Amino acid sequence: MRMDFSTKRVVYINLASHTSEVKSIPGLNKYIGGVSLGLRLLANDIEKDPVVFSIGPLNGFFPYVSKTSIVMHHQGVIEDIYLGGSLSLRIKFMGIDAIVINGASKTPVILEITDGDVAFKSMDVPIDTLGLPGKRSVITFAGEKISHDSFFTTPETFLETKLTEKNITGIVVTGSKTFSIKTAFKYEQLFNALLKQEDDMEVQKSDNPSCSGCPMGCKKSQVGEIGGNVLIHSLVACTFAQKIYSDVGIVFSCLNTLGYDYTHEDIENLPKLVEEIIKELS
Repeated sequence: MRMDFSTKRVVYINLASHTSEVKSIPGLNKYIGGVSLGLRLLANDIEKDPVVFSIGPLNGFFPYVSKTSIVMHHQGVIEDIYLGGSLSLRIKFMGIDAIVINGASKTPVILEITDGDVAFKSMDVPIDTLGLPGKRSVITFAGEKISHDSFFTTPETFLETKLTEKNITGIVVTGSKTFSIKTAFKYEQLFNALLKQEDDMEVQKSDNPSCSGCPMGCKKSQVGEIGGNVLIHSLVACTFAQKIYSDVGIVFSCLNTLGYDYTHEDIENLPKLVEEIIKELS
């Protein structure tokens, strides 16, 4: 399928009624993705106590753009964390930009999200039987910490606390769609050039499980990230790739190659947009 650059597609989940819908929302494109998009969606639904999972336009297509942004309101503070693993890839290949989880379930529930469709499963259902093997990401938690892809977890316990409050015991995300790229040759050239910038990564290559789109296998990505560079976390690239993706020219080239019409000014204006949302939320 061809990518749609005109709108952001968002899965809205209502835990109270066990219903969901996918909305194509105009006017969100200026937020590009990740934390900037997540904060905008959080502000839009703040009275519903949302948790927002969001990705950026480069997730699934370029190396070292490997994290998923998660924002929420926790004890009077807006928190943003970034989870490693395969989740960003699965959300991308659902053809979705963000997942907004509102309200709380009356009973414990596992969310099975498949190409944008949501099924509400009893916690008694074995989570390994859900989703499509080879194309799914599985999030579970027992005690205080999340386990994602059986290796990755969170830097704090904000998300665990919020999922407990919402009565969510697990999340399975399957993305099985494929996308065609109009300028495939230019894309391949740029992808390979970025892949060779391994020396610009701020971690050493190792043999741990890698995040999606990353060949480094570093130990540091296991516990995710918290806070940081607005552009990096709007893409949502790894913080340890900031030497690569803090370059507006590189970011512009990546977006342009995929078919997005963002300008240099759009990219440079992101911190101001985020500042405006934070003022609104406070």
